Amino acid sequence: MDEEILEELALFQEKIEEISMKFKKLKDITYKLYKENEELKNENDELKSIIFKEDEEKIPESKNNLARLHNEGFHICHLSFGEKRKGECLFCLRLIEENRE
Repeated sequence: MDEEILEELALFQEKIEEISMKFKKLKDITYKLYKENEELKNENDELKSIIFKEDEEKIPESKNNLARLHNEGFHICHLSFGEKRKGECLFCLRLIEENRE
């Protein structure tokens, strides 16, 4: 009878250790997901602040967005809209000049 109790205790201890290992793995995964979520929230906040940033000149948002895209190195002209610029584009510069007026 004593051996049966000892065997049961040993099995019970193994199960507890197995559950403990599973718990640790879940805790590690949860921590990684939490950190990733925090980083994504911060990145999202940064992107929102860039998108919704108001100019001191109070120009319309669409004009502001075009100017921002141009400043970041993209075409805003109808010929190559959204493509990366390699230097200045006369069409883009003309569009920016028209928007400032």
